[in-house]
Amino acid sequence: MTEYSYRAGRIRKLKEGIDINQYYLDHPDAVRICKPPGVATLERWESNGYCKALDGCKVEPDGYCPHNLPSWLMVMELI
Repeated sequence: MTEYSYRAGRIRKLKEGIDINQYYLDHPDAVRICKPPGVATLERWESNGYCKALDGCKVEPDGYCPHNLPSWLMVMELI
């Protein structure tokens, strides 16, 4: 499972055996996100003039979705 932490501003892949309920109690700002895109996908999005946010919403390459999640390009520090 992959999570994004607003407070830390980073992505974490949780290890197996982590109690998800306890994790959310310890990190209330974390949200479950999609699998990170590959390089070819990022390049395709950029050439089309958009990107996707962590939850899959279509956004500007340097933008945030209505759910206040940043674009993948911003999270991966490519812009």
